[in-house]
Amino acid sequence: MTQREKELAHLLSGPEFATVRPVDQSVLDYSLLTLRRARILNRAGFSSNAQWLGRGDRTRFPDFLRTMGWIGAYDLSLLNVLVSHQIAGDALLSHAGPVQVRSYGPEIDGMGKVYCFAASELHAGSDLKRVLTTATYNPQDRQLVLSTPEPAASKVWIGNSLHSGDVAMVLARLVVAGRDEGHHWFRVPLRAGGKVLAGISIGRAEPKGGVTANQTGVLTFTDHRLPLSALMNRWASIDADGVYRSALARHRRFEECLATFTHERLFPSVGAAHAQRLACAVTTRFAAVKRAFGTPLLGHAHYRTRLTTAAGRALASRYALEALADIAVERAADGPPAGDQVLHALISCGKSGSTGDARHTLAETRELCGGLGYHDANQIAPLLHDYEVAVTFGGDNTVLGYQATRYALRQRAEFDRALDAAAGPADGPDAVRKLRAICDALLDQVDAHGPGEATTRWTRAVHQLLALGRWAATVDGPLGRRLLGQYAASCVLEHALTALAAGILDRDDVLRLEAERQEAAGAPFEAGDLLEVLAVPDELITAPIARPDFAERHVAAAHGGRILAAVGAPGYREEFVHDRSA
Repeated sequence: MTQREKELAHLLSGPEFATVRPVDQSVLDYSLLTLRRARILNRAGFSSNAQWLGRGDRTRFPDFLRTMGWIGAYDLSLLNVLVSHQIAGDALLSHAGPVQVRSYGPEIDGMGKVYCFAASELHAGSDLKRVLTTATYNPQDRQLVLSTPEPAASKVWIGNSLHSGDVAMVLARLVVAGRDEGHHWFRVPLRAGGKVLAGISIGRAEPKGGVTANQTGVLTFTDHRLPLSALMNRWASIDADGVYRSALARHRRFEECLATFTHERLFPSVGAAHAQRLACAVTTRFAAVKRAFGTPLLGHAHYRTRLTTAAGRALASRYALEALADIAVERAADGPPAGDQVLHALISCGKSGSTGDARHTLAETRELCGGLGYHDANQIAPLLHDYEVAVTFGGDNTVLGYQATRYALRQRAEFDRALDAAAGPADGPDAVRKLRAICDALLDQVDAHGPGEATTRWTRAVHQLLALGRWAATVDGPLGRRLLGQYAASCVLEHALTALAAGILDRDDVLRLEAERQEAAGAPFEAGDLLEVLAVPDELITAPIARPDFAERHVAAAHGGRILAAVGAPGYREEFVHDRSA
């Protein structure tokens, strides 16, 4: 753990964060508490737009990403409140002119006002090219008129907006003199004195299936008047004669408007990676104590196989995100990350892989803890509930795959060089070399037949390659090497049909890899060794089932009693269950 991670873990174990959601709180109170916590983290310097690539010291970006991941493991709602504010802030900072940046930059970095990111519409969804919201220039008073032309064009799933949002960054089409000039960003105040402004309606996009404390709204605009200064004017303006001017060709404006999404997709990815590690740590502690048929759960080979498979996915997501952070830092030296299509494709694969694997890892670890794992206080069930949607927000994983393959094929030589570097030296592990060849075979299929099932398999293979290349370069200790070998074999076997068809594997290779996987998966290990490899801060492991005396505490809490602290168990108090500091 880095020093910064230790500082964050200490803060997240403090009194302001003692209970993720107090049991007697309404959803509204929980959302307001989460917003207060977001501001605490912002004031403590853990989260701000100043730490994004291209704004501050880029060498500190991986540390920033790690801290955002632990915030997401603590509570995805809290991560989303911060991310909703930051991606909206980035839309302004990336597209505003110098005067606009000076005017609004401080309130973004200090969360003086709460920002909302208003891009998606009911029908457009991830296909933002189809947004219908318009901002029409009125030459009589030199104002803009913001309108929602039909219900399907309402802005939806707008985080932070329902109760507290002060400003929305709205993606809309600019219409000047009857001509649609394409996509632009607009700064739109939503409230004054706590009241929603005229011409703006904010409805409920709730209740949701999870992430309940990120208050989400549906925004509809009815001839809402805006000053001309609401138009972000770094590359677009309307002069005194009412003539629209832009340095960008019309077809380039949409791509420029989407520049902020490169960062956005890293946040759910790293949150999902850290949430998987937390769930595996809770399960490991539980399995070392809970007995079945007279033996701790870790004494059963099949249980160990399931747990190490989950741990492998969790660690792979960690290493894939570490690799992506370093790649982003390195490539940012040559230009802004927002316009880097190769980086965008790599991050899209990482997002798809990490969030997709989180659904399986969190479901598996919940089941490995039995019914006790389903208790809200045991951390895994809330994580499973929340992270299921991560495959959709930040860009639907399937849509991202289509976009990523398009970029990879468009810049095939440069993308291949990036994958070669991520895979490591040519004399590295055999499974890594085979997976590198599988990535090429799958992209060739997409090139020949168009996007489809091969696209999904390709995005997974790229994520796995990023993970294995980084993991193989940093692996330490017998258990770490064993988990790496088990995961590597599983990855190649997952793509066995592609590899057999392409001549990358033969029948004997498949049988050998399966034997290696089975041998590694079921072998005994010490719980402490796996916890050391997972490297989850102790302060974040608060689940009652992760404690040696969970049975006594669970029964005492069920009957409303109190129980003394277990001898030698650090951090225990007499109070129990719903208090994270217990």
